[in-house]
Amino acid sequence: MRCPHDQTTLQSRIYEESIRVDECDTCGGRYLDPGELRQIQETREHDYSERLKTLPDLVGRAHAAALAASKPPISCPRCEVPMDRREHGYSSQILVDVCPQCRGVWLDRGELEALEVFFERVQREVSPDDEKGGRRSARLSYFWSLRELFGGIT
Repeated sequence: MRCPHDQTTLQSRIYEESIRVDECDTCGGRYLDPGELRQIQETREHDYSERLKTLPDLVGRAHAAALAASKPPISCPRCEVPMDRREHGYSSQILVDVCPQCRGVWLDRGELEALEVFFERVQREVSPDDEKGGRRSARLSYFWSLRELFGGIT
């Protein structure tokens, strides 16, 4: 497979535990097969505790999302179909490229880490009382419902 930005051959690497992703050595982008983003979300191998202590840069993210949205679509590294660009979870302000055919996901440099921080922020929304009772907080339920509505970016 080749990078959709610079045509560099993607290298298969272990990202977390046994999750293999395909990475571009030139631009730092990563291609994830269906299900790999969900596996990464459920695995906590990287420590983002310092980033979680700071407020997210919402203005900077909005600006980056607007710039990304204005770029032409890229082709899927696996099946070469034009990918759809969407905001992951409708509230992350992180645009990802999703293949409508194979459901693979392309993430530009830094987007996977930004998504992991987003996932951890959402997870922290569960209060101790909710965890004990086996219920999700209202905010977490909202994020999970958006994730399900978003339709399978996993």
